[in-house]
Amino acid sequence: MAAHWGAAFAISWTIRARLRWPLYLHLPVVWVALELCRNHLFSGFPWANVGYAQVRTLPVAQLAALAGPYGIAALVLLVNAVLAETLAARRAGAALPRRALGVSAVLVAATLVHGALRLRTVRARAAAAPVLTVGVVQPNIDQSVKNKARDRSEWILGRLVPLTLEADRRGADLVAWPEATYPLYVPPGTRSFAGPGSGLRPLARAHLLMGAATVEWVAGSGGERVPRVGNVDYLLSPALDVLGVYQKHHLVPFGEYVPLAEWLPFLRHVVPSFAPAIPGRELKVLEFPAPGKQTPSTTTTTTTTTSTSTSTASGDVRLAPMICFDAIFPEINVAFARKEPEPEILVNPTNDAWYGYSSGPYQFLAIVRMRAIEAGKAVVRPAYAGVSAVILPTGELAPGALDVGPVDPGRAPDPAEPPRLLLAEVPRLLGLTLYTRFGDLFAWACAAATAALLAAAIRRRPSAERPPKET
Repeated sequence: MAAHWGAAFAISWTIRARLRWPLYLHLPVVWVALELCRNHLFSGFPWANVGYAQVRTLPVAQLAALAGPYGIAALVLLVNAVLAETLAARRAGAALPRRALGVSAVLVAATLVHGALRLRTVRARAAAAPVLTVGVVQPNIDQSVKNKARDRSEWILGRLVPLTLEADRRGADLVAWPEATYPLYVPPGTRSFAGPGSGLRPLARAHLLMGAATVEWVAGSGGERVPRVGNVDYLLSPALDVLGVYQKHHLVPFGEYVPLAEWLPFLRHVVPSFAPAIPGRELKVLEFPAPGKQTPSTTTTTTTTTSTSTSTASGDVRLAPMICFDAIFPEINVAFARKEPEPEILVNPTNDAWYGYSSGPYQFLAIVRMRAIEAGKAVVRPAYAGVSAVILPTGELAPGALDVGPVDPGRAPDPAEPPRLLLAEVPRLLGLTLYTRFGDLFAWACAAATAALLAAAIRRRPSAERPPKET
């Protein structure tokens, strides 16, 4: 995963040596191009890209609404390249790159001003947005227990159903469960979960967004019957009837499927035996009837300064469910924003129990916070273990994030950490930001510029002299 770092510096150093350009004129462009490549090559894994390092610096992070995480990465690399060239010039006794220092200072100042204005506008319009009361249930179950969910289904449901009923009693319009939380396999085409066999109980008013796994047996290439698994979200009515189904779009390589397994069978031995999952064919917005007239909240934030419209309290509530791995890809966020009907709220059901005690859940949370800023929409994030949260359109966390950390495997199967419930009001928003309108145009322009610069550098013979410093 570090290959793109080395490749970016190798390309940039070639340009520097052969075209005699200072780093700040090309390294930011090359870096963005290589991050874009990592987003798409070998199924894609854009984890912990440079732009996410600024998500807690809220004024800088708002740049994502204009150019996505790539715009932030370019700014970070520009500033660091200018500082590096400045330090090199001082050591060599050469003239400092004053123009570059001035330009980078102006860009940073403009970014901070834009971010401050956007934050203030979003917060000021908070009271104007209709809200949805959402209950987020985090069961806090260790992964070793989840792997045997079918054997512990009654115990697992005992950590989910009571808190779901409590959220319903406290006035939730929607209750969200994490990824693949329902402990029993579900046949595709299931129309209802009503009845004692499901282990669920009807709700008075709340709809339920439930993560589950579907399985069906199909004929394999050799005539044998093989399982076909789907990682899905079910949207259920209060009576537990199925209103919509979304199947995970971007699967995890070597976690949910083995890449190139048909041509390289030995790769199947890289991971333990499991039934490979099947990706969903479309990004499907899930809808349910909006609750009655709502009173705007005075404690939540709402829309973005670059939105073209706002939602109303009437009509259907529309959700964009980005299941776990889906949410690390900004282009999936862009594609959802352009769907018809347009979603009002993003949902990121996830299972962070895989990470154990590590920085993984917090890195993932930073990535999802950037998705909120990019789209100018709130994100509801139910996690199996780790950090569940409601993320506001500014990237801020709503009060009450369930930062309880992964469950200690030594305490399984009955961890000391109890299941938790987060109840929050979530703004319903419509409208595109500049980023969701134009997508990765900036990043692709950087990729084209990198290809052109590298081609020009390769054609030019290497110079024995050091690149000159700017005067």
